[in-house]
Amino acid sequence: MKKRVFLGFLFITTLMFAQESVNNYKYIVVPKKFDFLKEENQYRVNTFTKYQFEKAGFNAIYDDEKVADLQANPCLGLKANVVDDSGLFTTKMKVTLKNCQGDVVFTSEEGKSKIKDYEGAYQEALESAFVSIKALNYEYDSSEALQAKVPTQPTKQPAPAPLNQNQSTVVVSSGVVEAADEVVEEASEVSQAAVNPSPAVAETPNKVESKGVLLYAQPIANGFQLIDSTPKVVYKITKTTQPNYFIIQGMNGFVYKKDGQWIAEYYEGDVLKQEALNIKF
Repeated sequence: MKKRVFLGFLFITTLMFAQESVNNYKYIVVPKKFDFLKEENQYRVNTFTKYQFEKAGFNAIYDDEKVADLQANPCLGLKANVVDDSGLFTTKMKVTLKNCQGDVVFTSEEGKSKIKDYEGAYQEALESAFVSIKALNYEYDSSEALQAKVPTQPTKQPAPAPLNQNQSTVVVSSGVVEAADEVVEEASEVSQAAVNPSPAVAETPNKVESKGVLLYAQPIANGFQLIDSTPKVVYKITKTTQPNYFIIQGMNGFVYKKDGQWIAEYYEGDVLKQEALNIKF
């Protein structure tokens, strides 16, 4: 009896945690072909999966659909996958949801079917698996959409670099020592760039504001911290599965590279802001 009560409590706790997580995502991205199938939408598994997500209240789209805000921010979506664990006489299927960093956010209960016809068996097993997904009572919460995926990890302090005798030093907050003459030289370049901004930035049709400072990228766990020559940590950014695309820790925004220019895009209240960054990796 105690074991049943514990399992019931564990299941309810899991649902509550999953609901809090999936509510932070705006889209469910369904592929046109799952790995266990030989061709696109074989036995109508993919269309049936998308249909079940829509019945559960999710905004489900196919992976080849061009959605503007999802293209600008891939972390708004969860990628759906169907796992086939079928045996000789029983079809067994689970549904998993992964975020933009490849982490599994939710795994459904296993659905089963003993129907001999492939299409009927897959649909019955999937419908059974979706019972636990529908129990989440999904409702998109945009206020937590980005912060939920920023991992909190300690920063390892790198060892100071050796110095030449004729060089004075500047100690930054992360423990990295920069040569003073190099800082002065690059600060001069930044000052010059601030006075004469690059035409590519100044004439951007989206009116991207220039940060006007040179930022140094220092490696930290899962990303970088961007510091200025003060020195001060301006941003901490976390890697995603997308190249040249980072999450800004502690902010509702991203840093990404577009047409050779690094851009910081984030919300201040309800206002979306963009800044052109000069980053030295």
